[in-house]
Amino acid sequence: MTIDAAIIDFSAALLLRYFKRGDTHESVAPRVEHQRDLDLLKAHWAISKPVRDLVGYLLTHPHETQSLLTMRTRVDDAVARGRIDARRTWLYRLQSGLPTAMIALEPVRSFNTGSNLLLAWVLREAATYTARLSGWQGPTSPYFEVIERAQGEMRAVQRLEALRDPLRAVTIGQRPRAGAVRSAARSRRQVYRLAVDAYTLLQGIEQGNPTAIDRVARSALIGPLEDWRRFELAVGLAVGEALASALNTPLQISLLGGNTAAPIVTAGRFSIYWQNRTPLYTAPELEPSEVLTRKILTAFNLSIGNDRPDLIVLDQMAEQVVAIVEVKYVAGDTSSGRFREAVDQVVRYARGYAPPGATGPILARSLVAISRDAPVIADLSADVLGSVDFAGIMRNELFAWAARLVGAPLPSPVLSEPLSA
Repeated sequence: MTIDAAIIDFSAALLLRYFKRGDTHESVAPRVEHQRDLDLLKAHWAISKPVRDLVGYLLTHPHETQSLLTMRTRVDDAVARGRIDARRTWLYRLQSGLPTAMIALEPVRSFNTGSNLLLAWVLREAATYTARLSGWQGPTSPYFEVIERAQGEMRAVQRLEALRDPLRAVTIGQRPRAGAVRSAARSRRQVYRLAVDAYTLLQGIEQGNPTAIDRVARSALIGPLEDWRRFELAVGLAVGEALASALNTPLQISLLGGNTAAPIVTAGRFSIYWQNRTPLYTAPELEPSEVLTRKILTAFNLSIGNDRPDLIVLDQMAEQVVAIVEVKYVAGDTSSGRFREAVDQVVRYARGYAPPGATGPILARSLVAISRDAPVIADLSADVLGSVDFAGIMRNELFAWAARLVGAPLPSPVLSEPLSA
């Protein structure tokens, strides 16, 4: 198994433990939290692989939907476009006084079949939740491009001629009948089997089925991310779980909503921010080398840039950043080289959360997480940041670091700006 596949498995397993715990303790957990998580999962179902496969298949096979021959009643003058209804014709002539009127049952093709209504319902539901998920995203959300592409494909599907009538016939809030689901499941056409798969997955999410939740987590939460983002997400979730374990408190995951200004994980008084400086950051005084760099870039009409820590651990009660976690995914470089880069970044970021010359405590609590071959500290007496690799994370080595972080006394807050995110 590749390390990327292992990272996906690790993240999916942690997410599954979180959602299963919510289902297990639903009777004692706030109901609103359960509904929030369910709604967010359903929103991610809209961009999950089964729904994407269905939409993609419809776009490449626009004539796959099947129509049925049905009868439509017509009234004509001296012309019959189908089987004549003699009784109704006779009555109509008596009532209207038109001796040549004809009432006939005209055969027409209709797409308002049970299978098509199921297909249309799945598409309408997916379009609704995709739009909702898009509204939750910030401009820097890693899911923004995926959701935008999904919305474009959904709009293209809704313009297909064969689906216009079924989509108009779908009633908001009314589910497809069991007969429509059975009809679609028995169909030999691939499009209806894909629709049944997507519909069954949505039902599984609503019922708290672990397999369904795992499929959505893998394809819609973890799958769209680049390799390095997946590792950052895995580390963020693992740090949250370790802190929750150290505090013996429930873990709350908020990354599903896509609000980049909010923490992705909360455990007790600790919140974890992903790619967000937080309002507690104060730009430090530039060092001589940084002043020179800015001067050179200004000559080219370029800014120095605003890089952000990968993960920030914030104590909400103290309104203080207590640790910085820099995450590095090794690909085409050496582990030692990436570790040096991470250490340099953590030292630079720490200056924004502590007064000049007082970054020692936050550095001692910080961490560098590297995908493989993290260096081992040689001087055990040194009060410096920690290091861990993905293999160590899977061995729960973060739990010891989290226990030290929770038990470490904090210095008096030096930044008084209130936390607004």
